[in-house]
Formats: sequence, structure tokens, C-alpha cells
Amino acid sequence: MFFQLILENSTGEQIDMTTTANRYMTSEIDGLYPPAGTISTSTYAGMDGSYLNNAFIEKRNIVISFEMRGVNIENRRHALYRVVKPSRYIKILYKTANIDVFAEGYVETCTVDNFGGKVSGQISIICPDPYFYSTSPIHAYYSQIAGAFVFPFPQSDEPFPLGIYSMTDNIEIRNDGDETGFTIQIEALDVARTPTIYNADTGEYLQIKGDLQKGDVITITTKTGNKTVTLTRNGVDSNIINRLVAGSTWLMLSQGLNSFHVTAVSNVKSIRVTLIHTNSFLGV
Repeated sequence: MFFQLILENSTGEQIDMTTTANRYMTSEIDGLYPPAGTISTSTYAGMDGSYLNNAFIEKRNIVISFEMRGVNIENRRHALYRVVKPSRYIKILYKTANIDVFAEGYVETCTVDNFGGKVSGQISIICPDPYFYSTSPIHAYYSQIAGAFVFPFPQSDEPFPLGIYSMTDNIEIRNDGDETGFTIQIEALDVARTPTIYNADTGEYLQIKGDLQKGDVITITTKTGNKTVTLTRNGVDSNIINRLVAGSTWLMLSQGLNSFHVTAVSNVKSIRVTLIHTNSFLGV
């Protein structure tokens, strides 16, 4: 199977581990499948069966086995050490004919056998976040005024639109990966109050109470382990998670098409909403 495997450190320096005649021969990549789940249960007193306490996905462990071939092996070995350093951050870029994803983790070990018949080695990477993510994010937009100014200009004298007024408050986004959190950006084009995002499929909602000034941007992340609500006003970021209304839910994206509805206590027409999503996969 054709694949491309690139490792990238925190400074952006990369090393290509893809199989070629004169560089690295990757013989095996273990850990591309979904990690194990941990399920905790407790027994009922005097009853059959048990009940679920919690269930979660374990961290991912990716192990890359490889050989070095060709000339200048020592130089390439030191080039590997410059990028792949134990305990340091590493980004794994993996691409096939059908998928282009990355995972992030930390190098556990990087061992190379210098004196064997073949110069071989193994890299072990621990990924606390078990998901692979698509390299291309997906954006969906809501605004009652949508720009329509395009080039080239019409050649005739017929009128053409500079903008389109939308009569719907719905916004749709497709998730082609596993269920996951996402990012919501709410921008105030004018003064507005208490914006709310409803999941039209489940009835769940996320509401931020209070007034928005012109130019305010609220950024909400709903990803497990990274749930935040941040207000950017006049270039200054502040945590406003305390402005979440009771009953709000950290909205998630299910597999397939997801529909949301945008409302506000006042001036919803002055709100622009952007949904930002990256497909996530437990196995690739």
C-alpha cells in the first residue's frame, strides 16, 4: 500500500520516513488502529450483572520500525536524532490515497542498531490525544448578509448583487469522521445580546448571556479536554466561561450532516457565526 509518513518537531523541522531506495525503509507502523477502551463497572448488591461507571479511550502508542539504506547513513542517523528527540513533541503526518491526517504526541524512545547487518531502528511515540485529524479544516458560516461581490464585473448593464440577504437562521456542517467537538466563533457586527446556538437535531443548545459590543468575537471550543469560552474585545482575550447559561451543552458534531440554529435575545441580524471543524478518526 502506498503511504507517506513524515515526522515534524515543534520548530517545524521535518524528516520523511517514507520508503525510498536511498533513505528510510519503513517496514511497519503499529498503532494506526483504534486504541483500546477502558470500561469500569461495579456490581449490584445481591443482583445479577453490573452497572457502568465510566468508559473512555486510552492514549495511542505509535511504533515505527525502519531500516536505513544507501550511503551517508551516519549523516541521516544524526538528522533523525535532530528531529526525533525523546520526551519532546512530535507531529505525525500520515497520508494514503484516501486519507491525509496527522496525530500529535511525544517521543518515548528512538533506538537505532548501529552495528547490525542492517542499520535498523524503532521509534515509539505516545499520543495523549488518541485521534488522528484531517489536515484540512472545514468551515461553515451563518450571517443574514452574505457577500456576493465577485470578479470579473458583468459585461452588460444588468444589475448584479453585492450581497445576499438570508432569511434563514440555520447553518449546516458535515462531519465525515467520528463524533467530535468543534470551534464556534461568534462575531458581533453591531450591538447584540445573548446569542444562542441550537442543535436542530438534538434540541441541545449553548447560550452566552450578556451584551456584545460591535467588534466583539467569542470563540468557543467544545472538544473534550479543551473546552473554553473566550471573548476578544479590543484585542484583549478574556475567559467568559462563567457567562454560559445554565442548561447549556458543550455541543458535539455527530457523524454525517449536522444542523444548527442561531438566535439572540436582540439583533440576531448583527451576528456572524463560523463553525470550524476538523474530521477526527480513531483509526486510519
